Amino acid sequence: MGSIRTQAPARGPQAGQGGGTVDQAANSLLEAAESLEQQHSLLDSAPIEQTYQETLVAYVQSKHDQVERIEVRLEALVDRQQARLQQMRLRSPGFLSLPSTKRAWQTRQAQCRARLQVLHYRLDAVREIRDGMGLHSPKLEELATRKMRAENPELASDWDALRLAVSQHEAFVKKQAQEQKQAQSRGQRLSQGLSRPK
Repeated sequence: MGSIRTQAPARGPQAGQGGGTVDQAANSLLEAAESLEQQHSLLDSAPIEQTYQETLVAYVQSKHDQVERIEVRLEALVDRQQARLQQMRLRSPGFLSLPSTKRAWQTRQAQCRARLQVLHYRLDAVREIRDGMGLHSPKLEELATRKMRAENPELASDWDALRLAVSQHEAFVKKQAQEQKQAQSRGQRLSQGLSRPK
């Protein structure tokens, strides 16, 4: 016990010289313990990450299939509407037709063109969703992610907690590396200062 008492006073001045205190040492130990807990949770989180990725892949595939079905249907509707418009042009009223007949034909033709234009617009919108890029990933992936997160809120919250733990762990590791660099540079400056002749 006597050796512990003689060592305890010696630590106080050294800690004061290095800029740290007992509280800082305790905080450092607590951070290290939290880091270990985070590492263990990261190891345990592999099933969460795998489940999340597998579920997301299924939703993305479902969205791809949905877009393909809609695109095929719209292309078929465009083809039918173009054929209808072509038939209408072939059956235009003759030169001697009544004005009311000509007006009715022009109205039907204008409606057919408007419908064709709407179908082209929708087809372009579907293709933009299929091929377009969102803020961080393809639009289709973003839509699938939103749907998956809405339908699986527990998995989404587990995933968010995992991502938060990973980012906190990375920040902790980076902070520790910076502290080690600073301690080394302080040690080098002190040793250089002590080795200089006065």
